[in-house]
Amino acid sequence: MFKKHAETREAKRRHRQIMNAAYHLITPMLIVDRTARLSPEDVVVLVQGRHQIRITADEAKDALGAALLERGYSLDRMTTA
Repeated sequence: MFKKHAETREAKRRHRQIMNAAYHLITPMLIVDRTARLSPEDVVVLVQGRHQIRITADEAKDALGAALLERGYSLDRMTTA
């Protein structure tokens, strides 16, 4: 029972750290520069640098997409490369 609780708590912490990194990339400059694009690789690098967590490109893409939509931006602000 305690192991399950610890795993759940760790998963929530990891998710929060990944999402915070994605939110950090979304700056007011995106409002001014309509051509600015963010890539999932930016999230991968930032999460590794800040929290020493290795994530996949798919996890980064999901986090970045969620952060963009939550802040009112379109998914086409994300690069596909």
